[in-house]
Amino acid sequence: MKVILLDEVRSIGHRFDIKEVRDGYARNFLFPNKLAEPATPSALKKLETMKAEHDAREIEVKKHLEGIARKIGDMRIQFDLKKGKDGSIFGSVNKEAVLKALREHKVITTERIDITLNHPIKEPGLYTVPLDLKKGVQTELKIIVKAAGE
Repeated sequence: MKVILLDEVRSIGHRFDIKEVRDGYARNFLFPNKLAEPATPSALKKLETMKAEHDAREIEVKKHLEGIARKIGDMRIQFDLKKGKDGSIFGSVNKEAVLKALREHKVITTERIDITLNHPIKEPGLYTVPLDLKKGVQTELKIIVKAAGE
């Protein structure tokens, strides 16, 4: 039976793919779980409009992420870490701190971001942290870490 996948199905295919599957698998699993629908002529026409709408949404999302990437690329975020009497620094800057700072500066809201930080930053200085905003959009954030007084 030919079906149109409405969602990602492991070992079968991706969303909007037209696949040939066994009748029982389609009737007992794919259709009840709304993962696919029969590939009828009317469904194939509907598929074209669904693909066009999906592509338009993807373009809008990518433009939105590129705007966020430009903002992040132009900014610097400063973190003040506490310094002890002997000059040692307490605390560190980790992925969660960077994400929280981006949200506090109202650069991001609910967007998912992958922050590439191999280990927490514990020394003062200027750091460049790569960020992946998904959909192929990447940028770098400049972080300034300073040691604050006791």
